[in-house]
Amino acid sequence: MPTEYRPVRIADMGAALQLLSEVYSDARRALSEFISNSADAFVLGEREGIRRNWYCELYLGSKEIKVLDNGPGITRERLLELPSHVTLSAKSGDWQQKGHKAIGLLAYGSFCKEMRILSRAEGEQETFEAYWTGESLTKPEEHPVRVDLALPERRLKASGTAVILTGIFDDRLHQLKAQKLVDFLKAEFSPDLRAKRYDLRVIEGKTRYQVVPGRYSGIPFPRLSLQTRKNEKIEIELYLTQKASMQRVALFVRGKQILGNLGELQEFADGPWKSGRVAGEVRSDFLRPTTGRAAIEHGEEWKRFVEAVRSIEAEIQSTLDKIAEEQRARETTRLFKEINQALASVLPSPRWDELPKSAVGSGDADLFPPGVDGVGPSGGKGKARTRGLGAPPVSPRRSRLIDPSRPRKAGGSAATGFNYREAEFEADQQSLRSRYVAVQSLIEVNSLHSDFVSEREDDRRFREYLMLLIVKEIALLNFKNMGENEVAERFVELQTALHRAGI
Repeated sequence: MPTEYRPVRIADMGAALQLLSEVYSDARRALSEFISNSADAFVLGEREGIRRNWYCELYLGSKEIKVLDNGPGITRERLLELPSHVTLSAKSGDWQQKGHKAIGLLAYGSFCKEMRILSRAEGEQETFEAYWTGESLTKPEEHPVRVDLALPERRLKASGTAVILTGIFDDRLHQLKAQKLVDFLKAEFSPDLRAKRYDLRVIEGKTRYQVVPGRYSGIPFPRLSLQTRKNEKIEIELYLTQKASMQRVALFVRGKQILGNLGELQEFADGPWKSGRVAGEVRSDFLRPTTGRAAIEHGEEWKRFVEAVRSIEAEIQSTLDKIAEEQRARETTRLFKEINQALASVLPSPRWDELPKSAVGSGDADLFPPGVDGVGPSGGKGKARTRGLGAPPVSPRRSRLIDPSRPRKAGGSAATGFNYREAEFEADQQSLRSRYVAVQSLIEVNSLHSDFVSEREDDRRFREYLMLLIVKEIALLNFKNMGENEVAERFVELQTALHRAGI
């Protein structure tokens, strides 16, 4: 038998058209196709030299939705062409327009029974109507689209287009509630809304919702654009946060959201995109969305895109680490101030004036001495009358702690608290968790100690850890010459007083 060839043909055109309309599983995404058409009309209007405050309004009814814009409108000839130009897009290759596959008008078939397109072209007086039914898709030969003059009551007063969608399917009504639509549209058309290219409003009864883009929280990432190996432009607008939350990065193509979360893709699963600490937008108009705009066609363009975006992952992670470290430093400063305030209220309460004289001391016993070093709460600096007897303790009245960043007042007057610094201790000091630097009233905490690294992961534990270190340094500073038992007792006494005060 000779070799034969058969071209691929669509045996049932109605079934094919119906399948194309059903690529929109979400009625909101299907409805957004008509907003996209309005946005594209505004682009064409500006190219024609038309200048006005563009707007698109959605009117929600129980069984009807109207999408109205004040664009340049559609001519009668174009309305006649639309049914026979499915998949033949006049917008293909035009990156300023959102449409490029010429199937958006079929979206009505996924959530309603009928569609009327009423349009008045710029500079014309007449309004024409194109009437599409459900059968226009399933049986296109038997039920063609009808184009005619609009009835007087349906005529538009100015140029623009109104798409009236009726017979909304009951199982899609819940997706088309006003607030759900507003939340969806402010993300779907975020780039256009941020650029204020047009106003987008949702009207339900007497309530009008202005659709505005959501605000991103965090610190702006300095990079604003990237280029692929073929010099294709990628715009980025990213915001970075210290703590993980529900942050996400969306992908937009031609001003319309295609992917809500870049981090859900396998290609970006190992980077910072799914950390919850990066929010914003990536805009790449050279990519090709799949039918239904729910994903991107994978090809060479996609590979170049992935390569370019992943090239900044290390830079993003480095910035995230820096932000986290700065935030932890601020939190630590705040914690230390709280502990200093607590100490100022608790330190006067222990009955240190009733302590026995040291039986172990071997020299001077500094009890938060004023003047020269300016450390600890205010009190007297005593010397033992006889070596080994220690000094009579003095009851501390308030915390006397010097901030080295501020000039000392004459006479060594009191300041507000111990200063704090994280430091990487020397190799022979690694066993120490903290140490006291008298000349600066400074407590240094060893940031390399395993306890520090572990406790810093939790705010509550880290606060308790810092408080233990401060209490340890106070006890050592004041009672180191009284023997280890006395140091331990005063450590417990001060720690108990702090806990009793609810700290």
